[in-house]
Amino acid sequence: MTYKKLITSMLFIIPCLLGFNQSIAQTPLDTTTIVTVKPFSPTLSDAIKIKDNPSIQDTDKIVPTLKYSFMNKQVPVAFEVNEIKPAKIKGEPLVKLYSGYGKLGFGSNKTPLAELYYNAKRSKNFSYGFYGNHLSSSGISGIDYSDFSDNHISLFGKRFLKDFTLYAKFDYDRNVIHYYGFPESSTADINDKDLLRQRFNKFSGTASLTRNFTDSAQFDYNFDINYHHIVDLLDVKENNVNLSGSLSKFHKSELYAIDVETNFNKLNNSLNQNNTMIVGLKPHIKTTADKWQFKVGLGLYINKMDKTKFHFYPEAEFKYDVVQQIIIPYVGITGGVTPNNLNSFYTENPFINTTTIGIANTNQKYNIYAGIRGSISNHLTFNTSFSKQKLETLPLYVKDVNNVLENQFTVIYDTIALTKISGELAYQKLEKLKIILAGDYYGYTPENEIKTWHRPDLKISLNGIYDLSDKIIVKADFFFINKQFAKVYTTFTDASNQIITTPEAIELKGIFDANLGLEYRYTKKLSAFIQFNNIAAAKYQKWQDYRIQRFNVLGGLTYSF
Repeated sequence: MTYKKLITSMLFIIPCLLGFNQSIAQTPLDTTTIVTVKPFSPTLSDAIKIKDNPSIQDTDKIVPTLKYSFMNKQVPVAFEVNEIKPAKIKGEPLVKLYSGYGKLGFGSNKTPLAELYYNAKRSKNFSYGFYGNHLSSSGISGIDYSDFSDNHISLFGKRFLKDFTLYAKFDYDRNVIHYYGFPESSTADINDKDLLRQRFNKFSGTASLTRNFTDSAQFDYNFDINYHHIVDLLDVKENNVNLSGSLSKFHKSELYAIDVETNFNKLNNSLNQNNTMIVGLKPHIKTTADKWQFKVGLGLYINKMDKTKFHFYPEAEFKYDVVQQIIIPYVGITGGVTPNNLNSFYTENPFINTTTIGIANTNQKYNIYAGIRGSISNHLTFNTSFSKQKLETLPLYVKDVNNVLENQFTVIYDTIALTKISGELAYQKLEKLKIILAGDYYGYTPENEIKTWHRPDLKISLNGIYDLSDKIIVKADFFFINKQFAKVYTTFTDASNQIITTPEAIELKGIFDANLGLEYRYTKKLSAFIQFNNIAAAKYQKWQDYRIQRFNVLGGLTYSF
């Protein structure tokens, strides 16, 4: 051991020994013991973290300098213009059309039916077609000479131009009936059927020009001409010409229009009556807003019969859309002159005596009306109306007392005050189901006659059609016509032995009838049908002493080509 290490060890040991002795010599400690208990709180000192991503401080940064150079070289480019087809609205595919159909059938009471229809298919330039039918019957069981025959032929066509559409139609009708309606008290013994026979030949034609309305700022117009010639078995003839047209133009929200009508009629029979003619002019203005529509105008008519009369009628109508197309009340007033002729009489009552009828036009002095129409749902619509009318020279049908057999009707005229209430309720669901319930009440007050002859005061009808998968079609018609009255004469001798004849009214019972039709489409071209008429076999008279057929059935086939 070296000298320095020895000196150092002694210096360290001596103080230690001195301290030990001193501690032994101290006073003894107190015997009281103090124990302190507290929660253990470990403490961890912060760690010195070393960064994972050291950064390098580059004090000498070199930025390279880039140089660009371009090579000029032309590349040939060919540009071709491709045709762009115009845009089209893609809709549903067009339904296949057939050129026409033929129908053949046969029914009770020896009732043959034949029907043929032909029409050109789709074309942008023209449309034309043909229609013909035949229906006849041996008549009513138990009633002699009640057979009839109806024949009709029609040719028609349209020509579509850029600004106009031209239309023409020619019709021929041949109808044969027999005057079989004898009074119950009649003792007539008819051995020659031809004495009761009547035949009507009717030739008619129609031509029209309609502008294809494409711009509301331009004038819109259309014109129609109708002609018919009738000759019957007794050489009674009638010629009638009717011209009508309209001209209109929009200016802002108003529509200015004028309607023109001329009707000329010449009837040659035993009365040798003068010609009748009507000339009508109806200017009016219609304005439309978001909720309402108002129309106002005049009706100016010249009515030439035995005398020439001038008539003036107010024209006004107001509509208000309370709820969008759900409730639309309307009110208005109108009037006019309605032409009567042999054709209109025969269409309504074929059992007229053509040799003794006179022609007079009906003057509707006024027609004040009000109503509400709209829709209850997407499928259910309704329309109700109320009107008060005054009708001069309204035609009424009565038995011709100058005819010995009393089996024909003639026409008399009277002034009638009319109150009419109408209602209609329609339900339609697509093309599958459609039902219409309609009713009309007529309150007649005649000025001279006892009753308004052969005009019932109530008519109710219920019509429906149901399409089951375009395979089975069901049609049903129910209708009720209230009682009506016929004019008869009673002859008696008074106290002074004078023969007095007075008119009386006899009641014709009301009519309730029902018809049912079924069609089964075997294919799109071939189908079978059957029609049941007067299912209840009701026994009633539509015209005095003229009973109609009771229950009858008609069936056949239809083929499309």
